[in-house]
Amino acid sequence: MRRFLILGFLIFASMFAWSGTALAWGKFGHLTVCELAYRKLTDPAKAELNRLFRKGKGGIFVEGKGELPDRTYTSFNRGCLEEDELPRRNAIDHYVNVDRKTKTIDATTCPLADTCVFAAIARDFENVKNRALPDADRVFALMGLGHWIGDIHQPLHVSFADDIGGGWIKIDLERKCGTSRESKPDNLHAVWDKCLLDAGMFERVRKRDDFKKTWSRFTITYRAADTLLWNTSWAEEKTLVGQDYDKWAQESYVYTIKPDTLYCTMIGDACAYSATMPKLPGKEQARTQAISQQYLADHEAIAQEQVRRAGLRLAHLMNLALDPDYTTPIKSEVQKP
Repeated sequence: MRRFLILGFLIFASMFAWSGTALAWGKFGHLTVCELAYRKLTDPAKAELNRLFRKGKGGIFVEGKGELPDRTYTSFNRGCLEEDELPRRNAIDHYVNVDRKTKTIDATTCPLADTCVFAAIARDFENVKNRALPDADRVFALMGLGHWIGDIHQPLHVSFADDIGGGWIKIDLERKCGTSRESKPDNLHAVWDKCLLDAGMFERVRKRDDFKKTWSRFTITYRAADTLLWNTSWAEEKTLVGQDYDKWAQESYVYTIKPDTLYCTMIGDACAYSATMPKLPGKEQARTQAISQQYLADHEAIAQEQVRRAGLRLAHLMNLALDPDYTTPIKSEVQKP
């Protein structure tokens, strides 16, 4: 049975191989979300997180249980990338797939499947809270929770299954994604995963006076988190957090179906794959969409804002799960009232 389950994951994953791999926000975006969340943890929550990851003691060994390699984890931030490893443990949990006639998302039920990112968030949040579970299980849940919160804030993860959230919309990109040395995206999903952040938030870090080419590869995410936190007042943060997962998905979906996102075309009461195809019948019929530098300039601030909200909301959930006395966000030293 396990062999067939793994085979199923591999088949699902192979769909993403054609599309440049659909990883919400890419590595750098996910790391920024989790870094921002870590900075907003209360002292008791941070102490419990560090205990779980055996900080200063070489990390915690977690068995892959036949689904992933056995590994020792020392960092929550890097662990946030775990759910994008192949074969994926919970491939469908990365998305909320909806019908093309959907106008709004107002419930946390999974519309077209038994599970989705709503169920993944609820499951792993409860597992993180459950101190009766083995530490290794709670660590796995923490890494999943960090990833799912990033996913639900990426607009094309609240989307349509037939084109795998824009993974089967090929693109013709004008020039590059800022001055990033990362590979160019080849589909619309990847534009939202990585290119918008590279052309916007991370490009601004590269243009800072203190930027050094000798920085380690992921230092750029720490500096991006600096700016996101500095630009978030404590009062605003308290208005953004909560556990309204459906509202978060709706925020993403608004961008998903906006005409200028170039993801779908409103025909009648449905947002169609194209003017001639209500749905994508197969990847062989995938259309090609031109993406200009103006498109990147028009949408990069949306991607940055979604990453900011994801980090703040993840911190709130982690504090609720790890700190028994927590009720509301605490003020960081660098935040304005």
